[in-house]
Amino acid sequence: MVCKAKDLAVRLFDVGVVRLGDIEEKIGRRTPFYFDLRIIVSHPNIMMAIAEELQILASEIDHDILCGVPYAALPFATVMSINTNTPMIMKRKETKLYGTKKIIEGVFEKNQNCLLVEDVVTSGSTLVETSQILRNEGLSVTNAVVVLDREQGGASVLKANGVHLTSIFTISELVKILRDAGRINDETVETVIAHIKKYQFGMKDNFEQISL
Repeated sequence: MVCKAKDLAVRLFDVGVVRLGDIEEKIGRRTPFYFDLRIIVSHPNIMMAIAEELQILASEIDHDILCGVPYAALPFATVMSINTNTPMIMKRKETKLYGTKKIIEGVFEKNQNCLLVEDVVTSGSTLVETSQILRNEGLSVTNAVVVLDREQGGASVLKANGVHLTSIFTISELVKILRDAGRINDETVETVIAHIKKYQFGMKDNFEQISL
């Protein structure tokens, strides 16, 4: 991993994106770590750095259009779109009940290659749902770029649904970078690794219940 990505990991920790401890997840389970990228809208320099790292990943993937998954990934997709002059669309969380009644905002053509942009992947459920909706609208969706892969089965679930996942960090890479930078200790690394090995999601899981 290049130095810029390692520096980014430390900056994310220092501004509070990476939270460690006994934290309750949306589904009620306890976790020793939490990754909250929503606060990055208040840190434009870091937001730009994240977008640049995602652009590096995206440059290796054939795509015509970007789709940021709401809501946390929208700022990154927007910066990527502006920096690379790549068109962007947005999937609404719910279909509009008035006006155009669209679920996809923006202009696109059928069979265009759409690259998904996401902040964190756990089960992969949100990206699977998004890819299915975009495909129903006539787009080709085969790849997604993400800031953090929590390594809890999401990549395998996405692969089974025809989407290849590429991440800036995996959670195991991230905690090792933070340990080497003196931000966390070996015990914390071991706790996080044990947690992700214990809690793995698969196709049999109820996506609505496990989506974070």
